[in-house]
Amino acid sequence: MGMPSEVQWVLTEAALYSNRYPDIYHERLIEETSGLFNVPKENIVYGNGASEIIMAVCHAISPKKALFIAPCFSGYETCVKGACPDCSLSYYTLSEDNDFEIHHDILEHIQVEKADLMFLTNPNNPNGRLISKELLDEIVLACEEAGTTLVVDECFLALTGMDRENSLAYEIKEHKSLIVLRAYTKTFAIPGVRIGYSICSNESIATSLKNHLPEWNLSVFAQMAGVECLKHMEYLEDSVKLIESERRYLTEGLGKLGAKVYTSDANYILFRCNDLELEKKILQYSILIRECSDYNGLEKGFYRVAVKSHGDNEKLLTALEDLLND
Repeated sequence: MGMPSEVQWVLTEAALYSNRYPDIYHERLIEETSGLFNVPKENIVYGNGASEIIMAVCHAISPKKALFIAPCFSGYETCVKGACPDCSLSYYTLSEDNDFEIHHDILEHIQVEKADLMFLTNPNNPNGRLISKELLDEIVLACEEAGTTLVVDECFLALTGMDRENSLAYEIKEHKSLIVLRAYTKTFAIPGVRIGYSICSNESIATSLKNHLPEWNLSVFAQMAGVECLKHMEYLEDSVKLIESERRYLTEGLGKLGAKVYTSDANYILFRCNDLELEKKILQYSILIRECSDYNGLEKGFYRVAVKSHGDNEKLLTALEDLLND
């Protein structure tokens, strides 16, 4: 759908205010976010994209042991290694036979590992599968019992249509050591603006994160765009409808081409095919797909594609048909 037009206008207007420092406390953003999730203002931390907050988390927690899902977004591991080079890394490996779903045996894994820090993505990346709310609640409890600070990345959750049902942000006050990550990057199509935030289960965690973030880390452009985004939640509803329809179209199309497609609830799809050089060949069509062999637990032949407009999705399937038939 592209960036909301109202946000685009606000970004233009923000140029008029770029001759002065932005609000160092992000007061308007914090107030709007606090009302949206019904959490104390003190528990909310904004950053230059979710990636800045992930690094701040790693510095603040300074884990001796960290637990990751495999496959999962590699940025968490990169930040842990950068902040804590001596940290021991542990993995809960998802099974291809189970469609890369997280199952209840993760609870035992959490208790055995007793990591200082754990990262969880909902929906998972790169396969886009949601974690059931029931299992999420059990994971949070298991982490609390194990003394593990849990970071749940919900940056894609709003685009699944299951935000209210699956998010931990709306009930975070009930938990002890939980950090929920969210961002405007994907949900409002403004990755170049750089704006993300975390909702923490208590003020002390939030204060610790702020102590590891630079001052004035959000520009006037990011702050004004963020406030405007929160006025247009209907944009997300329209996005979800489009994504659901196009995800179904892409999934069926990939399956007809002989690819093994893994169930996704998100705006991206993981598939596998026999062509191990597909990402290079498809560049001749001016199409870039994500080759996934650098994900822990995946190998050559796994690819991730975005759910885009119908025209773009048609172009992708046509290009794949030409290449895979050859």
